[in-house]
Amino acid sequence: MAATTRIAILALCLTAMLGADGMAAAGALDRDPIFPGVGSSAYDATHYDVRLAYQPHSGQLRATVAIEARAREALRRIGLDLAGLRVTAVRVDGVEASFRREGRKLLATPVTPLAAGRAFTVTVRYRGRPRAIFRRNGTVEGWFRTGDGALTIGESIGTATWLPCNERLTDKATFDFHLTVPSGLRAASNGRLRSVRRDGGRSTYSWREAQPMAAYLAVVNIGRARLQRSRIGRLPVWTMVDSRLPERRLRALDSLPSAIRFFSRAFGPYPFDSAGSIVDRTPIVFALESQTRPIYGFLPERQVVVHETAHQWFGDSVGIARWSDIWLNEGLTTWAQWYYAEHHGGPTTRATFRRLLRENPPDSPLWQPPPGRPQKASDLFVPSIYVRGALAVEALRLEVGTPTLLKILRRWTAEHRHGAARIGEFIALAEELSDRDLQPLFNRWLYASRLQSFSAPPSRSRSQPSGPSRGSLAQPQPTPLTP
Repeated sequence: MAATTRIAILALCLTAMLGADGMAAAGALDRDPIFPGVGSSAYDATHYDVRLAYQPHSGQLRATVAIEARAREALRRIGLDLAGLRVTAVRVDGVEASFRREGRKLLATPVTPLAAGRAFTVTVRYRGRPRAIFRRNGTVEGWFRTGDGALTIGESIGTATWLPCNERLTDKATFDFHLTVPSGLRAASNGRLRSVRRDGGRSTYSWREAQPMAAYLAVVNIGRARLQRSRIGRLPVWTMVDSRLPERRLRALDSLPSAIRFFSRAFGPYPFDSAGSIVDRTPIVFALESQTRPIYGFLPERQVVVHETAHQWFGDSVGIARWSDIWLNEGLTTWAQWYYAEHHGGPTTRATFRRLLRENPPDSPLWQPPPGRPQKASDLFVPSIYVRGALAVEALRLEVGTPTLLKILRRWTAEHRHGAARIGEFIALAEELSDRDLQPLFNRWLYASRLQSFSAPPSRSRSQPSGPSRGSLAQPQPTPLTP
């Protein structure tokens, strides 16, 4: 992302802009306006058991996934998202099923149609060389080969490049990953490390994500790396770092305990049973909030670690129902990053708010498109979603006060924990808890085509921290853009 109107914006944002090819004929679809052909609402996936063996030298992947699901309607065919790779067999409840490919869809036809409400298991065996998808704007998603292994980038719909799945945002499931790699390599994924089994010249790392997760938040990292375990209180933490990266340059990861404690006090309990980070040396610069274990394709700065940690509340635990609701991910998270800085030696959120408005006129490109209504995939990770999106949260804070805003955010994370929601639900909750008509405020900050001039109240002395005691945090640059 280029610098925008006197503000240097660090280009860390990842986009995933697949088209709507491969419209599924199997079951009803969630017609996401941005990705209308992705996912199926005809069934709910409840658990994925993924068994994956990878050879980095050849790039060959052999895998089997068993997906436990429940039909929401009568099903003659089961539609899964899958881009590329060769499917060798499909079974439904242990019985061989016919299948065919249709664009990005794998369509399986069970011998006997499935009645609405029936639980079933579809098992897919597949192989091939999974590939990353590169975009003209320099972004990438999918299965990315590194110098010593691989790293997956799921947002927005990149998980289907290596895993048959339902990429419907509201269809969250638990996951087991069994990752088999040549000895000498490590393999990390989401959740807790259950076991490491070594057999001859191979090692199998078994991970379990026990809390519901959207498919795009799944991660696999394979390579020569240090895999370290620690704790934040009783919370187990696994961190995987490329062996080529010196530990002295990874001090930003030390902010993870502080961020988790601070946000737990501000927004409610940490929503998962593990935490951690993945840092890999790659030629692309990105960060992504993979559930429980954000990934960094570069040496992250502290503000980036804080941003991705806040996503565990906003984006991971509380997901979005449609990609056009992405303000709920990036606007709330960017404001949370500013709020953390306010209590750790940085400027107040109000000072940041005033400076951004002072330095950028109402017709600045920084404010476009309005963060509440992105129209296409290329709108999802542009600066306005983050910066104007965070200004909307601060404007709400100025309107209702800090205690009420934090009450809204705590209720939001509690009521939608491990679920998905829409912007309209957030507005309704804010109006309920503040007892105010907030539609004009949200119309102005989220939906208006032109951001009107605004005079914020003068800055006051910094409020007392609602999180742990302050540490030292250098004055942050404007929000780095990372999904």
